[in-house]
Amino acid sequence: MNVADQLYRAARLYPDYLAFVQDDKQRTFRTMDERTNRLANALRAAGLSPGARVAILLENSIDFVEADFGIAKSGYVRVALNPRSTARDVAYILADAEAELFIVGSHYDELLRQVPAEELARVRIWRVDQGDGPPVGFQAEDYETVVGAASAAPVECDATPDSLHSIFYTSGTTGKPKGVMLTHSAVLHVTYNLLLEYGPVRPGHKILLMQPLSHGGGFFLLPWYISGGCSVIMKQFEPRRVLELARDWRIETIKLVPTMLQRILRLPDVREFQLPNLYQIIYGASPMPPEQLREAISIFGPKKFAQLYGQAEAPMTITVLPLEDHVLDGPHPERLASAGRPWRNVEVRVVDDAGHPLPPRQVGEVVVRGPHMMKGYWKNPELTAATIRNGWLHTRDMGYMDEHGYVYLIGRKDEMINSGGHMIAPAEVENVLYEFPDVAEAAVIGAPDPEWGQAVTAFVVLKPGSRATADDIIAFSREKLGFKRPKRVFLLPELPKTPNGKINKTALAEQLR
Repeated sequence: MNVADQLYRAARLYPDYLAFVQDDKQRTFRTMDERTNRLANALRAAGLSPGARVAILLENSIDFVEADFGIAKSGYVRVALNPRSTARDVAYILADAEAELFIVGSHYDELLRQVPAEELARVRIWRVDQGDGPPVGFQAEDYETVVGAASAAPVECDATPDSLHSIFYTSGTTGKPKGVMLTHSAVLHVTYNLLLEYGPVRPGHKILLMQPLSHGGGFFLLPWYISGGCSVIMKQFEPRRVLELARDWRIETIKLVPTMLQRILRLPDVREFQLPNLYQIIYGASPMPPEQLREAISIFGPKKFAQLYGQAEAPMTITVLPLEDHVLDGPHPERLASAGRPWRNVEVRVVDDAGHPLPPRQVGEVVVRGPHMMKGYWKNPELTAATIRNGWLHTRDMGYMDEHGYVYLIGRKDEMINSGGHMIAPAEVENVLYEFPDVAEAAVIGAPDPEWGQAVTAFVVLKPGSRATADDIIAFSREKLGFKRPKRVFLLPELPKTPNGKINKTALAEQLR
């Protein structure tokens, strides 16, 4: 089975159900099926090579979903660029993926004019007109004209389970983005895993999506679609708008990242919103500080949250902290600081540098084995071999597992701080900083230090109206952390974020140079 098979099945079962909502636009399964068939046929008639890569640069929209599903039906390989990509990102990914066709929104015209002309000349461009007039500075075909002229008949997709479905480029905060190859089988296993823990999803059930669909948010499109559900898509994240849409559309599931949830919690009237249909808020991409998670539970209620832990190389489903663990008075309150337990069809271990499994509560590297893993890195067999060893994917995330199989993450392998010979986990320090009442956001890194080798350094955003000082925060943390306390605290108006919504620690480190 391939992804196209599931798309056709959903259209047959739920033709008149609402599939997607975005602002004032709505699409039923029937209309979505017809539109994506036309795109698939247009792609098949475009003379592309077998296994050709088709790039997408579109903001969160129904247009993005149409491109995503149409490429899957065509059997070609999707390469989705983050909507916050720079011209340098675009040029690099188009060249590295050797894309033959590029579907791009007209809102990105100015960005494309900054891409070297020789890169754009090498790829065929289908431009989605978003009311910006004709293209200037580059050649492009009108997307709607091409798709509208194609047949609406179903396409026979010849992709096998092991065929490439997509190349998923990492955010590249530590260097050039890496192309993660995902097969049709891997994408379907992510879909089934998500339904296994976050279902049942019934026809008509709605999920609110606000993360970039090109990355984490996009993995939630397929589970709801094949179940007859509806995805309500936000072009951009706005804290109050999230709650308004959840109320007005009677949303059952909200998917976001911790930084988004933190901003929602800061709304002065957050407790006044009534969301009777809300079943769950799924958060992931980075851990949620326990103190703020307890605040969220006090506002939205117990058993309303679910965490997932994954990475590009093993998308979404390495571990899950389920609804039943998100309580304030349960028998295991420490679990709010964990990333949860392994998914039911995924194996997880914590190993030493030689790859040997470690006993409970001993810190090592988290490794994973499962059917949703990447096939490898695009055009990089050496890095693939270094990352997947003896069938196990090495995540470079450090942590430990308790006696019940719950995983606790303490930081990336290359983020551990060596201060005076002591190894300090940034997450441990960050969790204490979040206990300080005036802290809204915090991030900890190791800064070069002539005496200590590395000094624990914190970057903090205070809550509005706070008069706390860096010395106040250091004094607070001294009592709880001792020698692990921050040596320096910098107060910032905001913390830099990656395109995926994570705090960008590389950018913070650069501020110290």
